[in-house]
Amino acid sequence: MGYHNTPAIALRKIDYGDSSQIITFFTRDYGKIQTLAKGLKLPVKGISGGIDLLSHNQIVFIQRGRSHLHILAEWMLQESFCSLRDNLRKFYSALHVMELVGEFCEVNDKNEPLFHLFVNTLYEVANGDDPSVSTLAFEVRMLALVGYMPEMEHCVSCKTEIDLAKFALFNASEGGLLCQYCGSCLKERMKISGGAIATFNCLAGKKVQRLERLKIDTSIRNEIRLLLRYYFSFLLNKELKMWKYL
Repeated sequence: MGYHNTPAIALRKIDYGDSSQIITFFTRDYGKIQTLAKGLKLPVKGISGGIDLLSHNQIVFIQRGRSHLHILAEWMLQESFCSLRDNLRKFYSALHVMELVGEFCEVNDKNEPLFHLFVNTLYEVANGDDPSVSTLAFEVRMLALVGYMPEMEHCVSCKTEIDLAKFALFNASEGGLLCQYCGSCLKERMKISGGAIATFNCLAGKKVQRLERLKIDTSIRNEIRLLLRYYFSFLLNKELKMWKYL
């Protein structure tokens, strides 16, 4: 057995017996892990509230051989993001981001850039006025960090550059955009405007630093959201639970 210390975001809690919980964390140094928090539900002098979902903690856990269930030894709260719970729109957006991390990250698969993106997005959603741009940016950038970024600049079939003055067609199984000619024979396709394509690529770029200053037209935002919903459903083979609340 060995002790490991790492920053972590709480993703899920399940009661275990009368006094303990199994808590799933997404950590900076070890990816997604499951921990057994013994006695967490028991009242302890000087400690209240346990570990909340979406809270940013510094944790110490004990790795038990080859088992995927580790022992949570210590934790120290870094940020609770209390303001998320005072605004339903922000809270649902944060839960949506959390659900995506849980679905796309495998156990023990370290992804430090995604951890930092996750934490930064929670801060942006909690402290900003409108969570929609930060949420969209997270969705787009997460795809690159988990290896599922679609081709959004060239036709995946003929390789020609997409003309942003016109519309293009998106197909999930093909992995990106097709020009009007190549996509015309596909039964399953989604029409997307040049403006939505340009905005998608802008969100994917690292040059956008101040998301709260980025204004996206509602129609463009809805186009991108529908594209992502279609693409995520294909990748996961299911609908995400939080979509109905966004």
